Amino acid sequence: MNVLKQNSWRNGVPDIGVLFVCADNARDSLIAEALLRDQALPGVCAFSAGIRPADHADPFILSALTLAGLETEGLWPKDWQSFADHNPAVISTVVFLGDDVEADIGRSFPGVLDYFNWPTLGECSMSGHHGVWRDVYALRPRIDQLCEDLRSMQEFSLARGSH
Repeated sequence: MNVLKQNSWRNGVPDIGVLFVCADNARDSLIAEALLRDQALPGVCAFSAGIRPADHADPFILSALTLAGLETEGLWPKDWQSFADHNPAVISTVVFLGDDVEADIGRSFPGVLDYFNWPTLGECSMSGHHGVWRDVYALRPRIDQLCEDLRSMQEFSLARGSH
């Protein structure tokens, strides 16, 4: 399965492309990407990236996400700059995960985008599967709310287009 085309795209571009950005793209942003993908919203595609991408994903994240029944194909640390420079038409919404992420890169994506800033999930001292599960449970309600916001955006866009 090509995870980048799991939902309907028009002219090779999703209606709404959501990019989750964190410091290293090794854990939280990958979890957020997997959770949003799992919602399978038509026309919405999830991506993740890091300011300084790690060499590899947190070793516990892929197994924990698999145990949770979430798709892990395509989850690996990526650089945010590649989305800003090479895929600007694909991204319409950027979600900063962490207290300093927005300050580090600013709102430097081309075009008119929606930006969200989600503060740090909590104490990072939990490692292993316990830390991953804590982050999954902390991110799920945020993803659910984001999905509601995205559905509303889509409905508003459809309503405007029909007049």
